[in-house]
Amino acid sequence: MKVLRLLAIAALVGGAVSSCSQPVGQIGNLPNRPQLIVDDSVAPDFEALARETWAQFLDVFQARSDCFGDVHLHATRTLDSRAAYDPDTATVTVRVPGTPAMLQSALVHEWAHHVEFQCEEQRELRRAFLVAQGLPPDTPWRPDDVSVEMPTSEWAAIPSEQYAEATVALVLGGRPIPTKARITQEAVHVIEVWAGGD
Repeated sequence: MKVLRLLAIAALVGGAVSSCSQPVGQIGNLPNRPQLIVDDSVAPDFEALARETWAQFLDVFQARSDCFGDVHLHATRTLDSRAAYDPDTATVTVRVPGTPAMLQSALVHEWAHHVEFQCEEQRELRRAFLVAQGLPPDTPWRPDDVSVEMPTSEWAAIPSEQYAEATVALVLGGRPIPTKARITQEAVHVIEVWAGGD
């Protein structure tokens, strides 16, 4: 009888331990990790690409993933730019259709803004990022009057946008869709170090 009880306890403990394990590469599915919430506007092929890219993004930002919450994804054919982020609703809207490279770049760029707006700790990296970009450390991070109609040259000079483009380079291993935003390898490294929790 004692042996049966011990076997039953061992089976329960073993089952509990194995049910808590998480396959490698599945960080995006762990409890309390930010989730990508996709609405009905997103086609299945775009959703698959977005979820794969979200997993890559979380792998890079895993040490900071308790700092920003879930993000919503909406697709539209009528957006003036390739993508936009609404901090009030934590929603990324992406213009479709697009090539996989264009869509991935847009997603990561806007998710970088999600971290920027939702994670107070992101302010910690700004001074080092500005210096790595060769900018004065007191350069304003983002002007108050950023508009969609802003000329590309002005957009590219905004540190917040340079940070988002550097995040694209970090997560995707480069910038598949070049923009006029100048970034340095040192700035990418600053984000990498911060995202890793250092």
